[in-house]
Amino acid sequence: MKKLYFLFLFLGAIFCGFSTLKAVDVENVIAHCNRGNMTACSILGDLYYVADGVPQDYGKAARFWRLACDLKEMNACYNLGVLYQEGQGVSRDFDRSLELYTMACNAEHAGACLNLAFLYHQGKGVARDEAKARGFYTTACDGNKAEACYSLGNLMFYGRGGAVDYPKAHDLYMKACELDHDDACDNVGVMYAKGEGIPKDYDKAREFFTRICADNKAGACYNLGILYDYGWGVEQSYPRAIELYTKSCDMHHLKACYNLGIMYNKGYGVDVDFYKALGLYTKSCNLKHANACYNLGAMYYQGEGVRINTMIGDEYLSRACALGDKKSCSKDGEVVSKKVEQEVIHTESNLNNNEITETIIDTESIEVRNK
Repeated sequence: MKKLYFLFLFLGAIFCGFSTLKAVDVENVIAHCNRGNMTACSILGDLYYVADGVPQDYGKAARFWRLACDLKEMNACYNLGVLYQEGQGVSRDFDRSLELYTMACNAEHAGACLNLAFLYHQGKGVARDEAKARGFYTTACDGNKAEACYSLGNLMFYGRGGAVDYPKAHDLYMKACELDHDDACDNVGVMYAKGEGIPKDYDKAREFFTRICADNKAGACYNLGILYDYGWGVEQSYPRAIELYTKSCDMHHLKACYNLGIMYNKGYGVDVDFYKALGLYTKSCNLKHANACYNLGAMYYQGEGVRINTMIGDEYLSRACALGDKKSCSKDGEVVSKKVEQEVIHTESNLNNNEITETIIDTESIEVRNK
């Protein structure tokens, strides 16, 4: 973790002239903590957590944050909750984490509300309850937590924990985007491209996709590639689509790799190259894209870029079948040969929506006082 510096607005002359914790007489801070100064106790927890001027010690961080929390310093309660959630310096205890987040959230600590929403959203230590998650995300979003606005937007978009509400999802994605959340910006672009809850506007979609693709977001580059592939709001350009699919595929976006495979398989904007198509389908299949596995099976059946090998073809068809592609569950060679010409006509036109994150929602799990 990068070094963090802290602003001291208390304890008078003890901290006067010092800009970092390294310059602080830790014993004096401890003395003030022992006399019941909650901010001193909280700062000691910060100090030991980030190892700025003292050895890193999660146990001591927990001890001082606990003292500060007992004195109703809510940021310390929040940080202590993170330690219990992660099992850092204390035994992992979701019940205790939930209790601490609830206390801090009730005092309008946005980070605590965000992590509380995460626990209910993912069912971590509590019964999964996306309706409750909506409520806590709302409070955290009101506190300008970008991840909360984004995740709440996803719940609204997919109708989880309540009704589908595209206009509200759009507003939430926009707020998160304005708070520099790239996935939210990408989702705004998707909504404009599809006209979901808002008027369809390819120009606006392109603006959002272009902005976020420049930040090397695979989904946005894939989505921008779709616009150029199909000529939606832009002059149709296979070369530009290939460039964007390639960039996205290099970042392991399975649909981009699949679409790029189609381009080489069918010669859209490039010469037909079965070997490249085979490699791209393989990458996408390994990322669990059912149609890519199916196309690999078909190539082995037809001998496109490889020698005919129905055994290997059957293996790929079985993988595609297991991934939910029903047409792959029939392993009749003649059927496969006919179907590949029917099914692999053009690239996927499904724009990528970013799903809800599965990790701890708060980007900066521990919140310390910045200089």
